[in-house]
Order: sequence, then C-alpha cells, then structure tokens
Amino acid sequence: MTTTQSTPPAFEETAELDMIRQTARDVAAGYDDEYWFEVSEGKKPEEFWNDCADAGFLGAAIPQEYGGEGMGFWELSAIVEELCTQGCMGAEMLFVVNVCFGGITLVENGSEEQKEEWLPKICNGDANWAMALTEPDAGHNAPNMTTFAEKDGDEYVIEGTKQWISGVDYADRMLTVARTDSKDDAAKMQGVTLFLVDPDDPNLEKRELDVGIPTPEKQFELSFDGVRVHEEDVVGTPGMGLYQLFDTVNPERLLGSAGAIGTGKCALNRAIDYAKEREVFDQPIGAHQAIQHPIADSWTKLEAAQLLLRKAAWMVDNEPDPKKTAEVSNMAKLRATEVGHDATDVAVQTHGGNGFSRDYAVIEMWKGSRLGKVAPGSTEMMRNHVAEHTLGLPRSY
Repeated sequence: MTTTQSTPPAFEETAELDMIRQTARDVAAGYDDEYWFEVSEGKKPEEFWNDCADAGFLGAAIPQEYGGEGMGFWELSAIVEELCTQGCMGAEMLFVVNVCFGGITLVENGSEEQKEEWLPKICNGDANWAMALTEPDAGHNAPNMTTFAEKDGDEYVIEGTKQWISGVDYADRMLTVARTDSKDDAAKMQGVTLFLVDPDDPNLEKRELDVGIPTPEKQFELSFDGVRVHEEDVVGTPGMGLYQLFDTVNPERLLGSAGAIGTGKCALNRAIDYAKEREVFDQPIGAHQAIQHPIADSWTKLEAAQLLLRKAAWMVDNEPDPKKTAEVSNMAKLRATEVGHDATDVAVQTHGGNGFSRDYAVIEMWKGSRLGKVAPGSTEMMRNHVAEHTLGLPRSY
C-alpha cells in the first residue's frame, strides 16, 4: 500500500480510503479463526504482523522520511476497524501498543536520534513496543503514580511497580512513565517523565498475570528494582510526560474504538449468515422479528458509533484545539466500546447454544470485546469527561 497523507472533509469516503480498506481485507483473508485462537493462547502473530508491515499499515501515520506512509490517523483508524471487521481478533491491541505508543509517541515527542533509530524499525515490523503506565494503587489517577526515577549523573534509576502491561515478553523497548519529582514538589500534572526502557534489563522483574479473556499479548506485573536508563532515552521534556501522553491518549482510545466497532460488525455479520441458514419450524430463524430486530438495532448503533469515531479521527489530524478533540474522542470511545460489546452479545444470542461453541467464534469476540469497556479508559471515566468538559457539570472525582 503506497499513498500520501490526505485531509478529506469529515466523513468523506474517498477512493484512497476504499483502497486502504481493500488492502486490509486482503491481509485479513490470510488468517482464519484458528490462527487467532492460537494467538490468544500465546502464539506470536509474526506472520500477520509482517503482512501488516508489507502493506504499509505499521507506518501509516509515520512520516515518509522515517519509512512511513505519511498518512494520518484518519487512515490508521480505518485500517484497524477493517482488520477487526474481517475477523482479526484483538488486532487493535497490537496497533495500540506498537503503532500508537511506539510510533505516534516518537513522532510527536521523540528526539531526532530516537526517531531515526526506532521509527523505521516500527514501520517494517522489526521493533515491538510495550507501554508501562498503570500502577496497582493509581489506576486511572495517573498523577498518583509512585514509580520514581532518581537522577544519578547522566542516568536515571527507576524503582516501582507497574501492572497490566502488555507484550513485555517480546518488546524491544518499553515506554515507561515515572515520577522525576515528588508529588509534593510538582504541580499536579507535572513532575512525570517518559523513558525508553530495555525490557530485558536484569533489574526488571516480570510476572505474567492470569487473564481470562483472549488477547494477542500476555499481560504482566513489573517490578523496577534499580533499572538504569541513560538521559538520552528520555522522551520529550523531563517533568512534562503527562502532557506528552495526551498526544497518544486520544489515538489510543480511538484505535480501541475502531477495534470495538469492527469486532461488533464481524460478530453481527456472522449472526446474519447464521440467521439466514439456521432453520427451526421449517423456516430460517432470520425470518422472525425476535431475531431481526436486535440485529437491526445493533447494526444501526454501530453505524452511529462509526460516524462519531470518524469525526474524532478527522479531528486528531485537523483540529488544532486538543481539548475539542478529547471531548469527541471520549464520546466515541464510550459509544463504540459499549455498542461493540452489545453487538457481540446479540450475535451469541442469535446463535443460541452454538453461540458458546468456538466453532463459530462469536463467544471469543464477546469475551474479547468486554475489555474495551474497562481499558483504555473505563466507560465511567468517559462519562466523567463528557459530563465535566462537554456539559459543564461539576467535577465528580
């Protein structure tokens, strides 16, 4: 896939976007349900990832001078949505960790040396990324983190604990968020710094977490016990890391939204096929309104959420005011993840008892899509943001 960045009017389906979606369909066609079952059980999706690299997907939003396609988030979100629509279960998680926290973070805040070293490798699939932000006692309250990086000459020494960290076992670098000033000495949103950490550092202990949903990456709890990072591996401005994270928070949530919409449509497409073929009392079950109406309701809700996602994706590329983009991004994430999961539930119900068989895969989509209502950013936090920043209601937390 070769193309250049465009800035279409909001919601315009261009010929270029049609080509991108078709390329995504072509890539997805090479991977069946069994492949994704194996990925959810620990198989590294190398073949799929290499195909995505060859198609230009991994460098979609990375400038051409660093090996990327020079497109925008508008196109990247469409890629993720289409891959999930075609049955690539959990693909959005791979793109969030690698393309968003790796590629977008470095494009927006990395030094020239960091960009030249890592962006071409991200584009061609040679570098995998992880992101270490969440902590056991901080959760959504990121400024409350306690992981601390103490300056020691031209290095920082990191101590602390992170939890629910994806893909550390085969990452080449991990974007790590740590305090460099105490909470007492820094303003609420300052005193936090971003670091590029080697996940194989001997002073970093990894403990795999037992997760009950299918995911393409394993989840870990991490203990930093004197991990040393050179000052050249600081990303952006020391002390301003939370502000720099805002450059990726909206894309992260929107890639998750794209995955939720795609997964919902994939599940409903399978429900539609099943309802046409499955006969009870001498006619297809799809002839009954008890089957038709839930599918129709879910489909229209997914279409509405998709429009909100497209608006937000367009704003990421074109809106100069990040607060406006954040408002729409939070709305899109709230609606997409809720209706996406609801759609998978309708698909399971349509299949009846067969809905619980892995042969039809909708139960796997149901389990996987449930994560989107919790992370990245829970639906409760999305509602808090809309209430406070869009509606002007008093802050509730």
